[in-house]
Amino acid sequence: MSFVAWSVVLLVASGVFGALFRGRASLADAVFRAGTLVAAIVGSVPAVRVLRGTPVPDVTLPAPVPGGAWAFGLDAVSAVFLLAILWAGAAAAWSGVAALRGHVAPAAARVSHAFVGALLAAMVAVVTARAAVPFLIAWETMALASYATIVLDHASADVRRAGMLYLVATHVGTLALFELFAVWGAGAGDLTFASLAAHPPGGIARGAALVAALVGFGMKAGMVPLHFWLPEAHAAAPSHVSAILSGVVIKMGVYGLVRVTVLQGAPPAWWGWTLLAAGVASGVLGVVWALAQHDVKRLLAFHSVENVGIILLGLGAGALGVTYAHPAVAVLGFAAAALHTLNHALFKALLFLGAGGVAHAAGTRELDRLGAAARAMPVTAGAFLVGAAAIVGLPPLNGFLSEWLTARALLHAGLSTGSLRLAVLAVAVLGLIGALALACFAKVVGTVFLGRSRDPAARAAHESGIGETLPLVALTAACAGIGLAPAVVLPAILRMGAGAAGVSLGAIWAGGVDPATAPMGLFVAVVAGLGGIVWASRALLRTRAARGAHETWGCGYAMAGARAQYTASSFAAPVLASYGRVAGVHAHRTAAAFATHAGDPVLDACVTPAWHAVERVARSMRPLQRGRVWLYLMYLVAALGATLGYLLLAGRAA
Repeated sequence: MSFVAWSVVLLVASGVFGALFRGRASLADAVFRAGTLVAAIVGSVPAVRVLRGTPVPDVTLPAPVPGGAWAFGLDAVSAVFLLAILWAGAAAAWSGVAALRGHVAPAAARVSHAFVGALLAAMVAVVTARAAVPFLIAWETMALASYATIVLDHASADVRRAGMLYLVATHVGTLALFELFAVWGAGAGDLTFASLAAHPPGGIARGAALVAALVGFGMKAGMVPLHFWLPEAHAAAPSHVSAILSGVVIKMGVYGLVRVTVLQGAPPAWWGWTLLAAGVASGVLGVVWALAQHDVKRLLAFHSVENVGIILLGLGAGALGVTYAHPAVAVLGFAAAALHTLNHALFKALLFLGAGGVAHAAGTRELDRLGAAARAMPVTAGAFLVGAAAIVGLPPLNGFLSEWLTARALLHAGLSTGSLRLAVLAVAVLGLIGALALACFAKVVGTVFLGRSRDPAARAAHESGIGETLPLVALTAACAGIGLAPAVVLPAILRMGAGAAGVSLGAIWAGGVDPATAPMGLFVAVVAGLGGIVWASRALLRTRAARGAHETWGCGYAMAGARAQYTASSFAAPVLASYGRVAGVHAHRTAAAFATHAGDPVLDACVTPAWHAVERVARSMRPLQRGRVWLYLMYLVAALGATLGYLLLAGRAA
């Protein structure tokens, strides 16, 4: 744990250094980059050791406040999330230094770096805390640091609105977590996780605790219908901050759900089915709403909702496997959820950083104004294409590996008996999600990187500097490396799944080795080999063929210009028409023009009206606050009388 502690110190110190030494911007930036990279390397050492089967001793500190000792530890579940935090965070930090330079004031950029360092350090503390009090302190630090990074451009009204929406949502979730630990800890000796696991609540108290966990952690994870803050905040934040928010901050909600599931032992059946249903809703609705978006960052944010849905499918299957005593389903489900968490952190950071580079170069995030960026930004285009293929789940990249594990968990559930067999129906949902994601990223890649530029400003786009392209190349290599090395990744991730399920791999497979690992490695190698042959053959043919420029067949008429191309909206319209009002698309028709606007049905139809209703009630109660002392004294007397009456009645009932 000393390596993890040093990682936290380096993250905080490297950010604070830049905020203090304001007169030496280049030195501060270099220290921040080096600090995050070294912190990632140092913190990865114990995480890799744990995933290879070597335990790391816990650390217990005397408690300065009630609630028991402050314990910190690192198991396989925490190790996976720790790797995601450190490496996605390091890539985003490197890119952020270059992305903010010249776009915001130097002082604001350095303050942003300090908050990014604090945010990453707080998340490391969240996944290593083994007691409720330090967990909640780290959780609140993470929330406040996230808010500070979101509202960097606070001069914009939209950014301030997004920040306020995030702040309200995150504190509603935190209040739910206070209820979770209060109810769960009522029957335990203290609030350490070991004590909570030894004394789980029962009956109504257990249901109340689990509902609080679902609200508190589900709000942070961005699962439907608690996702409404996510697209607003991720679109408003700088792109490297969006990469951290989408890549790892929302995964803290997933971590909380995993930890609560593990601490329960054998959870009730409704818990697993609820997680599975939330995964279905988040996966399908998230990708449908993403398909409707015109803003590339909002589109990527809704895809985070979709991928949280895929993670919840695995987590739900794992919980059901424990409940119904089916160890293979439990191990595969937990392993799939953890691996997709790590994979999504990598390819979503890649996609957000690539989209940020295009937005900075072209001066717009609107899909219908972009085009032909691949010519001016070949490195960014190639990296974005790899990220798009990974998020869709195409082999031989990392997204395919984790979605394959998810499908295996659900198919194994279908081979069981009893109610668990119904979980196999989610395989069809997983296929639908993949098909819609493919359509969505075909739209994005086609409109942003291919065709012709639709906007004069976008035609001036140019490749980003090495400070922004180097993280893209590193993340691309990570996505390809995990996908191409299943024999290296799967044993460690399956050991993690077995630890979460409380079983041994030897009880499931002979010798504790998954028999599907070797065929998967062969399949990936064949796909990669065929892809390499096709690419090499195409390159050879292009070098031998005579080069010349020719007009593309115009279907019988001359090309009218860039505006005659398919737009992102028209590309998605046939698919979205099948979903009707659920897609959240609003059409605006006039005598001279037609346009569509993509909203969030939950935010527009539920959250915003509820907020306005609360505001109206609050305004109606303003007369109660008249500034008169005698009136306030009457309130106190009435409250005291009500309290004494309650205590009297409660005493008689006892």
